[in-house]
Amino acid sequence: MRIESGYYISSGELTAMYTLNFGYGAHESGDYIVNLSTDAETAVKKAMDYVNAQGDIYPLDTSYADVSLNDIVRRNQEQIEADNLRRKEENIANWIVTSMEVISQGKNPFAKIYASGHVIDHAPISRMSQESINYWASLTEYKSDIHEAMSNLCKPNAIYIPANANKHLGSVGDKVTVKAMIIYQDTFESDYGYGSYIRKVKYVTENGERLVTKGADTTKFNQAIFQETDDQLHVWVELEATIKNHNEFTPEDSEKTWNTTSLIRPKLVKVFGQEQEVA
Repeated sequence: MRIESGYYISSGELTAMYTLNFGYGAHESGDYIVNLSTDAETAVKKAMDYVNAQGDIYPLDTSYADVSLNDIVRRNQEQIEADNLRRKEENIANWIVTSMEVISQGKNPFAKIYASGHVIDHAPISRMSQESINYWASLTEYKSDIHEAMSNLCKPNAIYIPANANKHLGSVGDKVTVKAMIIYQDTFESDYGYGSYIRKVKYVTENGERLVTKGADTTKFNQAIFQETDDQLHVWVELEATIKNHNEFTPEDSEKTWNTTSLIRPKLVKVFGQEQEVA
């Protein structure tokens, strides 16, 4: 015989409190209405007050509270922590399985792509910056199997880049000959004429000084840089130049000031790895 629908007392998923519900009884799926109490007698009184206030014809079943008084116990702090730990471990296990699948697809599980507030994909590992590759390759301790997998994947592609020493090179006006690695190259349209372009190149010396050259892409130096490096990064070169400025830059979201040195009248002397000096 089918039980008629009505109000009934049950408890939440964690049996931490009596609740008032509407449906076919405590052992059937019904609609939650409101929390009542951890005390059975108080819970029954609150439930009766609520149902009476509705003024409808549906009955109230209090039997669950009658027989389950000793079954509902407030969880203590240890139980809460144990539940939280269990959920955390389950989430980590699921994340590891998912992330391994992402890596098998050639994608970086730590580089999420969002759209409308949701993760829709991950960036390809092939697009990782050299700095990111070096970071992962340098790890010796791993927070998870995913961290270890990323580290092992990046180790063969690591390239040594001197750390930023955050200091200026020499003194303004000095003529210098310096060995440096190219860490950035870009060409963009000039503001001073249609069809003219500027090439900006950034370097780091063996001692960690950051250098910058900037000028028209038609200069002998910039044509040589393009011809000899083909826009590649992490190439060691030897330059002759004059120190123009000592620059300081503080990002808007940081209190740290970064130092760079601008060079003028640069000459490309040598590209390391090539047998002859640049003419």
